Amino acid sequence: MLRQLDRCTQQLVRWTVGRRSRPSLSINFNPAVGASLSHVAHTTHPFSSSSSVTTMDFEALAAECRSAAFRESLAASPVWTQAAETIANSVQQLETQIQSAGCIPSTGDDDQDADAAAEDDDGLGYTFRVDAKNPTAESLQDDFSPPKPVVTNVDRAADQVGALTAAFRFLRNACAACSANQDACRDAGLIKLAHDVVMHCCLWADVEDEALKGQVVLLAQVALQFCVNGVTGNTKNQAAAWELFFPDDFQKILVECHQYRKVIAFTVALILNCVNSRSADGSEIEEVAARRVDLVCARNLVITILHRCMAKPPKSSESDASLPSGAHIDDQDPAFEWICTLFGVLFRDSRAKDLYNAVGAHMLSKFWSRVTPEQLILLRMLTMWAVSTPKSSSLAIIQEETSRKQPLPEGTFEFVKSTWMYIITIGDEDRPEEADEMRKKVWIELENEAKLMLLDVLGELTVGYTRINPDGARELLLSLLQELQRVWELGRQNPTTRNTRATGSTMPPQTNGEPFGYRSGLIRVIGNLSFRDTDHQDLVREEGYLPLFLNHCNIDETNPMIREWSLVALRNLCEGNEANQSYINALRPQGMDAASTAALEKAKMRADIGGDGNVKLTKREG
Repeated sequence: MLRQLDRCTQQLVRWTVGRRSRPSLSINFNPAVGASLSHVAHTTHPFSSSSSVTTMDFEALAAECRSAAFRESLAASPVWTQAAETIANSVQQLETQIQSAGCIPSTGDDDQDADAAAEDDDGLGYTFRVDAKNPTAESLQDDFSPPKPVVTNVDRAADQVGALTAAFRFLRNACAACSANQDACRDAGLIKLAHDVVMHCCLWADVEDEALKGQVVLLAQVALQFCVNGVTGNTKNQAAAWELFFPDDFQKILVECHQYRKVIAFTVALILNCVNSRSADGSEIEEVAARRVDLVCARNLVITILHRCMAKPPKSSESDASLPSGAHIDDQDPAFEWICTLFGVLFRDSRAKDLYNAVGAHMLSKFWSRVTPEQLILLRMLTMWAVSTPKSSSLAIIQEETSRKQPLPEGTFEFVKSTWMYIITIGDEDRPEEADEMRKKVWIELENEAKLMLLDVLGELTVGYTRINPDGARELLLSLLQELQRVWELGRQNPTTRNTRATGSTMPPQTNGEPFGYRSGLIRVIGNLSFRDTDHQDLVREEGYLPLFLNHCNIDETNPMIREWSLVALRNLCEGNEANQSYINALRPQGMDAASTAALEKAKMRADIGGDGNVKLTKREG
């Protein structure tokens, strides 16, 4: 089960070992604890005006940055230009040490093959060169994969990567909670250099040497950490980083470094800090709002971020063996936590509807389902965000917490309600033709998952719903009642043994396309909407739905807690409503329906109602 969104905001990554920062939407280096820092013992100051680029000890400087006073003393020093020169020189040397395969001179055989292929090239085909006479799946994968970069001298390349990592580690620490140092980094062009290094790492991370690859990935992580700290609370730096990375380079990092979860985490953290600001300045608020609009409109980038929720499970994991595709959502993954936090910020800014529409099917698409896989992941995020506020079992405490609850973002309830009503629409008139029945079953499962998530969200939004439009609440209540009536009638037409405990089954059956726990979710929301609302209580009675809740006061393993939710709903429907109380008191046993009677006759049993109203089963004689 996924953890709630508040755990994502409470466990943000700090660049320290063994400790985490307080909840925040920005990344701050904790000067009290060294993170990936070499505790360098030295007798002289690691930085002075006479220090040269080649002798500067950035590891020692990074350790010194644990002191806030030391960080503040660096603003007017030449360390920024020297760091920029060190980075530029190291990158230049690495470009000569690590080259893409396309830059390596080709052999004569390759030239002959290319010339032969060119003679017959009509511009419509592809030519692949396979080096094995009897290719296997692994060899073909290698043949068709992009060629790996070639390293001319691994040791020298490792030294340069280490120097770059040390420089960015210092810059990362120096920018923590120090706006003057952030400005100095921007003026020295260090944000641009960090961008260039990260983009180089996307290529360099494909080298064959595993040790060097690990160093390159670490370099990308630290450079991104520097960018995150460098833009925290600094609108000018946010604008500079946004211009460099958005959208194509963010996309490139998320795609090409998808297997490196910390790189993904820090990339999403950078996106988050670029669209999040606590500034009270009107112009800065407008800039941040514009970047949020840019992000929401960047459909491919948003879809890629959602896809990065999926992580490849460890090979040793036994619990994930039953998953169909080998990918799962790991709620302990740092990338997942940052993605949850990013979407939480956007949801609070009333962007849920825009995001949902952005990741939907293209208007020209022939997609049969009413919900796309990306929309399903987004609804999972929305569900986690909605349930993130801790709830209490005490009614008085619930009312107190509800009164202190943050106002519902504008348009959120209307978005959830309209999405719910669209997905449960009866009929297929709005769907394109879909000949494959197996694909239809897959799409229906997507919609069932979406229904359950929307009910979870509605279950949270309807607790103390004073800010919900009354007309919208009434419309939602009617749709919920009609849907509950529909699935109830389907169940009566196709009766099954609802209590599966007697059958010894470990998996509850799901019949008639009804998802597991569906009725429980429906009754929960109806009960919330009826709480101390006379109009809604009367509506349920006037439309003839009161007996429906009495019919669900039983144990049903396909709908956990349905008996309890039904009793709560009946309490809310009858509280302070004498008409509903009288209606229920006037109900009398009406006997059994035809299906139940036929089942009893087949079993040679008879049902009699005693004076106490209880049903007694007896065996028929003869």
